[in-house]
Formats: sequence, structure tokens, C-alpha cells
Amino acid sequence: GQFASDWMTAEEIELKTIWKMGTFEIVDIPPGCIPLPSRFTYRIKRDKLGAIAKLKARLVARGDMQNEDEYSTTFAPTSRFTAIRTIISIATQENLSLKHWDITGAFMTADIDTDIYMDLPPGYHLPPGKTIKLLKSLYGLRQSPGLFHD
Repeated sequence: GQFASDWMTAEEIELKTIWKMGTFEIVDIPPGCIPLPSRFTYRIKRDKLGAIAKLKARLVARGDMQNEDEYSTTFAPTSRFTAIRTIISIATQENLSLKHWDITGAFMTADIDTDIYMDLPPGYHLPPGKTIKLLKSLYGLRQSPGLFHD
């Protein structure tokens, strides 16, 4: 389809990025282990004029298929919108500037607290008997938000 080669490039960039971040390692499949499936999600990022600026592929674990013994909590703190509005109001009244930031690969900065094995997404293959072991959290895992916060 349209942009097929661009999407493939975006997938390769994502895999190289998470490899460089030390998010996983390639290991032998442990006896009795059924690795989680994974997949890519896709997003078209646009500039201020609405033109396509970037095609983004994100590797996500199929956390919906995790067993309950693979995670201890799914809690992640969030701010109430009223709290955010209050901060903006105070900053405006006091003529203060506010800054925000986006942490690239945010969940992939959090060390994982249990052994989780995952297959590469469809179209990508490892040698027989091999899988990936996650060393850091990944989008899609049920415990990722809580691990990132801790």
C-alpha cells in the first residue's frame, strides 16, 4: 500500500532504537515458556500545516495476553485535570513560564522486575529456539506505567 517502504523503514528505526537502549536481549527459549506476541502500532505525525512530517512505528508487547503472575501492579499515577488547570492559572497570575517535555521511549527507560519473553512481530524472525527477553519495560505490558513511575 501507500508508504509501504516508509513504514518498513520506521519499523527498522524502532527496532534499532530499542536495541541500542538495551531493552531486550536474544536468548534461548526457556523450557515450557510461551513468549508473548508483539506487534507494531503506526502513527502518522503531521507538521503545523497538516503535511506528513514523519511515519512512526512503535513496537508493543501484547500485554493483554500476559498471565497475572507476570506482573504485580498496573497502577500509574496521573494528574487530575483540575490540578493542571490550577498550576496554569497560578503561573499566569504570577507571570511565570511553564515548560513541559516528552521523554522519548519513556517506558523503555524503566528496568523490568520479572522475566518476560516476547516474540518479534510478524515479518521478523529469530533463529529456531530463540526469543527475546525483555530487560526494560515496553509499551503494551500491563506493568509498564507503574515501572516507569517508580
